[in-house]
Amino acid sequence: MVIYRPVLWRRLLRGGRARWLLRVAVSIAIVTYILVDVDTEDLVRTLASVRLGPLAGALALYLAGQALSAYKWSLLGRSVGYARPVGEYMRFYFIGMFFNLFGPSTIGGDVVRALYLAEGDRPGLAVNSVVFDRVSGLALLMAFGAAALIAFPQYGLPWPLTASLVAGGLVLVLGWWMCPRLVRLLPVGNRLRRQVETELGPFWRDRVLLARVAVASLAFHLTQVGVQYVLARAAGVALPFSYCLVLHPVISVMTAVPLSVAGIGVREGGYLYFLGRINVDDSIAVTLGLLWFAVTVMAGLVGGALFLASGAALPRVYPRPAVPADASAA
Repeated sequence: MVIYRPVLWRRLLRGGRARWLLRVAVSIAIVTYILVDVDTEDLVRTLASVRLGPLAGALALYLAGQALSAYKWSLLGRSVGYARPVGEYMRFYFIGMFFNLFGPSTIGGDVVRALYLAEGDRPGLAVNSVVFDRVSGLALLMAFGAAALIAFPQYGLPWPLTASLVAGGLVLVLGWWMCPRLVRLLPVGNRLRRQVETELGPFWRDRVLLARVAVASLAFHLTQVGVQYVLARAAGVALPFSYCLVLHPVISVMTAVPLSVAGIGVREGGYLYFLGRINVDDSIAVTLGLLWFAVTVMAGLVGGALFLASGAALPRVYPRPAVPADASAA
């Protein structure tokens, strides 16, 4: 078996490269379509007329939401023994956002913040706290979006889209809630069952923790809806807050699907489609997508400033070497 390992690694690398090239192709194709479909002169004028006051307010609200998300993660981490101050969790979280700027998805930044939290001590458990944070957040985001679609049917979205999003939200929430029971259908030695029952089990067993995490997650999603509302003002359009409640979950889920590089193209195309349904000008719709991307980049740069202020030291993967007894005595 050892003989074939280099061949296996080469296949994995080729597969990863192929997936990355496919994502690049998808982003280029959608961006090209948008540039052909949207009047570039109108787009340039709209971008030039963006109001900086609301844009700054949207950035501040976005940062507040990310701080709230970091607090939610601290609830999970502290429940399994990582008794750090909340401020440390926030610093690790924002530094992870900075590293997200250099990858096609959020996985890199998630691993970085988990390693900072662990400092070589049970890194797998720290990663599991991040995994549970992400999965629970996605489940509640889908539930949030499904509830908004049901509550505001007046926007007349195509029924297959509404039905699929509502059904997907219900399936994801129920699957997340029932996961500890569903994995019992797998063989005893199955890796997924072992991870859920032994490594993620403490999170599911604490009902008070789950309630606190759910409240924090819903509050976080409301701040992000508020960011959409304020960014629309910056771009020169008054979106109904109720439509922002529908728009944000759908766009967030679209960009979370690993079909493009950092959601480029998919995000702007989503804004173009959904805002076009309520007669918002194409140039404003694309501008709103670009502003959302700009806000995430600026927030990531805040994490970069924290990274530099912390000494620009990368996280430890292994625990610090033990100090010999005679050396400590001396």
